[in-house]
Amino acid sequence: MGVWSNKKETRSEHGFVSNQLLPQRKSVIGHTIVINGEVESDEEVLIEGKIEGFVKSKGLVVIGKTGIVDAEVEANEVIVVGKINGNVNGVTKVEIKPEGEVNGNIVSQRVVLAEGAIFKGNIDMSSREK
Repeated sequence: MGVWSNKKETRSEHGFVSNQLLPQRKSVIGHTIVINGEVESDEEVLIEGKIEGFVKSKGLVVIGKTGIVDAEVEANEVIVVGKINGNVNGVTKVEIKPEGEVNGNIVSQRVVLAEGAIFKGNIDMSSREK
């Protein structure tokens, strides 16, 4: 099932969703890009570069294999394949893949830590909607 609908989807090596039947609304921060400051988006964001500051999205944020985020991350859903040094707030879900690393606290309704993932911090799942 796709992020936007039940149409066919594919996932890249980073877990980035690509729904082939709907318009694409994604931002990609490439592996050679370094951002010092705030990043805000209403769409999916794939981070392969480095961000220092704050990341906020109403959609999905994927920290790709080469991505390093020294910042607080706030999004609807966060998938970590790279590294985050900072707190993570995922409204619906935070997932750390086997190659991923998070050094900071996580607040989310659902948290998935894959075998091999690195995590140092606290997890708060008490904010579930009723």
